[in-house]
Amino acid sequence: MSKGKRYNDEQKLNPKKVLAVLVVIALIVLFIFGIKNLLKKEPAQSNNFSEISYFPAYQNDKWGVINSKGDVVINPEYSEMIMIPDSKKDVFICYEVNYADGTYKTKAINSNSAELYNTYASVDLLSNNDENGNVWNEDNVLKVSKDGKYGLINLDGTELLSCSYEKIEPIKGVKNSILVYKDGKCGLVNNRGEKLIENEYQEITALTTEYTDGYIVKNQDSKFGIISTNKEVVLECKYEDIMHICGNDLYAVKADGKWFVTNKAGDKNVEVAYNEITYIGNETLIAKSGDGYGIYGLDKSEKVKPEYQSIQYAFADNYIAKKDNKCGVINSKGETLVQFEYDTMNYNKNADCIFAKKAGDENTYLLDRNSEVKVTSKDITVYNGYIRAKIDDEYKFYNLKFEEKTNRDVFDNHTLYVAKNDGKFGLVNKDGTLVVQYQYEDVTEQNEYGYVTVKKDGKWGVIDQYGNVVVEPKYDYSDISKITFVGKWHSIEDVNPVYFICE
Repeated sequence: MSKGKRYNDEQKLNPKKVLAVLVVIALIVLFIFGIKNLLKKEPAQSNNFSEISYFPAYQNDKWGVINSKGDVVINPEYSEMIMIPDSKKDVFICYEVNYADGTYKTKAINSNSAELYNTYASVDLLSNNDENGNVWNEDNVLKVSKDGKYGLINLDGTELLSCSYEKIEPIKGVKNSILVYKDGKCGLVNNRGEKLIENEYQEITALTTEYTDGYIVKNQDSKFGIISTNKEVVLECKYEDIMHICGNDLYAVKADGKWFVTNKAGDKNVEVAYNEITYIGNETLIAKSGDGYGIYGLDKSEKVKPEYQSIQYAFADNYIAKKDNKCGVINSKGETLVQFEYDTMNYNKNADCIFAKKAGDENTYLLDRNSEVKVTSKDITVYNGYIRAKIDDEYKFYNLKFEEKTNRDVFDNHTLYVAKNDGKFGLVNKDGTLVVQYQYEDVTEQNEYGYVTVKKDGKWGVIDQYGNVVVEPKYDYSDISKITFVGKWHSIEDVNPVYFICE
């Protein structure tokens, strides 16, 4: 029976011990409730697209910057497009244009709008483009000026070349090849500012569209030679001209008014009477004779008569030829491997097959190395080492052997995958669990930023990497493959450089 009070012979309570016990009990309670709450929560969603990218953005007639999460990084408040040297770097180039005199000023800022590289009078991109209009920025390099001279820095602000050059510009259509001019003479550096060719030439051009093939140089006596990317003099400057082709260390050079195929040692192996050579291979070359193109041996033998409108080397002993405005495939013996029934044909290195189309036919035909048509589809996309084709309203994937694969085989890092059931498309996760219900007429594969476009009632909308609807279907696009979505922002069809708008 409790007495309601403590007797004198009973031990008194220690306040510190009581407090310690209470703290322990509280921690136990919190732990138990924490475990319960943790068990109640849904599993954390993985984020396979956490690397941030940046893009120019246009809204209400002004320019800003967004990131790959669709967040606004720089508010659209600039009159000119903000250029981004590297989509993965927090560096943006802003322009102020004076249209009256055609001049402009530049500055570089980061995502906090803090100005960068402000010790220079100007900071600008080194933009380049090829003959097809594809535009790119030279990797990790910017052109800067000081006291009327130009130099190079990287995106971290490290000086690569001092501001001591009269002019700096990339070789058009060729990556990693930057012309620098000093005292009226031309030299060449790469994107790291490393001097490849000294400033002692009238002119420097790339031998081919691949910088690894080297460069044609023209000296002060107007003689031509070739220098490699590792600074080796491949051919001395003693030729009247050099064609922009090469193959297996063979080159087409002009000496004493005649064209020759020569090797690195400068041996004039073959004299050729062609005014145009378009390809040099192991034992053959493609050349124009009269009004037509043919295939010739390095021993001057005529392998294929010059009766074609064009001939392009494809692979092995296969050549894409055009005759009577139709394309087919021949070999170096002149044998027809694919009949001349296509209007266009191109060899795609990434897919290792020939893409062909016929006039009035929306299909694209894929021909393998055995000249067999392996895939016929109106919708074909080439990914790294794989081909996707829409066949009978189903998306099918193939490797380069044309063995059928699943989209989960192809896109190992995706969080969502296109699936179809009862004529409708939905999205599943890597385990095949349904994430987005089967309710759409069409669905694209997840793009590199994690977004999926879905079609319903003839309109396109957007879903994020977790299956959440970002934009209800409202856009009308005839070719969704030309549009990229980043959250609520979308790119403009067939515009280069790419920028994003939000409507």
